[in-house]
Amino acid sequence: MIYLMYLLLAFNAFVNGMSWMNLAAYGITAGGGILCIWIFLRWKRYKKAVGIVLLELFALSYAVSAVTHISYAGIAENAKGFIWLVLPSIVLYASAFDMSGEEMHKELTSLASLYIVYCTAADAISLSMLAWGWKYDYTDPAGTIHSIGYRWGRLWGIYDDPNHGATISAIAVLLLIYLFGKTRKLWQKILLVICGIIQYAYIALSDSRTGMLCLVTGLVLYTILQIVRDRRTAGKRILILTVTAAVIFAGDVALKAAYAPVDAMMRKREAQNISSSVNNGRKQKLKQDYSNGRMELWGSGLEIMESSPVIGVGYRNMSGYAQQHFPDSYMVKNAARIRYDSMHNLEMDVLVSQGIAGMIIFLALLIHMLWKIIRRASVLQNADDHFIAVMLSAALALGVASTFLSFIFYVNAPQSFCFWLFLGYGMHALTKEKEAPNL
Repeated sequence: MIYLMYLLLAFNAFVNGMSWMNLAAYGITAGGGILCIWIFLRWKRYKKAVGIVLLELFALSYAVSAVTHISYAGIAENAKGFIWLVLPSIVLYASAFDMSGEEMHKELTSLASLYIVYCTAADAISLSMLAWGWKYDYTDPAGTIHSIGYRWGRLWGIYDDPNHGATISAIAVLLLIYLFGKTRKLWQKILLVICGIIQYAYIALSDSRTGMLCLVTGLVLYTILQIVRDRRTAGKRILILTVTAAVIFAGDVALKAAYAPVDAMMRKREAQNISSSVNNGRKQKLKQDYSNGRMELWGSGLEIMESSPVIGVGYRNMSGYAQQHFPDSYMVKNAARIRYDSMHNLEMDVLVSQGIAGMIIFLALLIHMLWKIIRRASVLQNADDHFIAVMLSAALALGVASTFLSFIFYVNAPQSFCFWLFLGYGMHALTKEKEAPNL
């Protein structure tokens, strides 16, 4: 819970630059190191984790890539990169396989409650910024400028990046589904629905296609997994999904139309009509390039990969490597004047960071996980289908969203935390032979 709270605050523009957050990072790192040693010493308890050997090989591949090109970012940065890779993908994931069904439910309920309370407060504050028409630049104690509030036709709110804010909120919606199915009290269900509306409103007004993709994919996958468990409910569940999807997309259009007066208010407040021009500029840019610059960025990634195809250059080294060897590439020089340190795509991150060797291990891991899910989903009996469906659909939805935003591997983010823990919960519950989680 401490680690999760740290990650959520690390994406809060008002908090992440505080000096105590740096101290907290050292504490989290030390705690993670202790957990790594604990798992290593008691490896027999964790060896049953699905795909654990492939994950260990992936971590080893990363270490080789990072050490080989360590001069571009230094020892400290590459060491941090390794820790942030291992901590969620091995420690969090493997820990689920040492739990009983009841323990997983208790832990998830605690984590979900913390997550939803925080996200509801964060998104409510962000929505209030929209009501004010607030475009705000905040300078933290470290001197970093954070562009937050409502700008460029999008609600950033308290987040440094609306895409991260939207995917974090999408996870909250999926966790609300879990709690909604678990609770029996009407007033609690009503409260959960209100929280869900707040999360959804932020996702829609952030104008994040990645966040909306994550949400819709999660709902579709949840429906599919429920139908697999009981085909008799297929018609009803498909109808519910269709209505839900229609409400989501209609609400998205309606909310964006509703905040049009805010644009007008901001045009009056700003002499140079910044809001309107940037908003229209974004729309025009998306018409010209639907990837919003990602294709050019991925092209830069392929250039790097071609120069070191087998082992890559290491995730923390890619920015320095590009500046030295490809100074005219989109990754270094672009119209937005952004120095990219990731590919905004999981597959490209792996290919650039760990080359063909890392990609082979990654694909083997992906195929192994999907095969386990497909093989067990149709034959599992006496299992908590709601728990498994929410966990696996949330994890797989985050996997789909990572096609357009860097997390899961390498990045210390709430999405990475949730992906690996949910995947661990779901795979453990799915592959257990006899025991079923106990509500």
